Amino acid sequence: MLVNVERERRGAGLSVEQLADTIGVHPNTVRGWERGDYEPTSKNLVQLSTLFGCSADYLLGLTENRND
Repeated sequence: MLVNVERERRGAGLSVEQLADTIGVHPNTVRGWERGDYEPTSKNLVQLSTLFGCSADYLLGLTENRND
């Protein structure tokens, strides 16, 4: 489960639909990331980390430090 994607999305005040629209994916894709059904592509991961100002490793739950 990519809990940090959901945490960052909620912290930014974005709905699933708003995040999906911002990075050009279907809302079900974002929901799948947040449930842990699958991981973002490398392109989407870069988009998410840029949008949220944190590391890809943090979004993937590989570190607790947002900026590692």
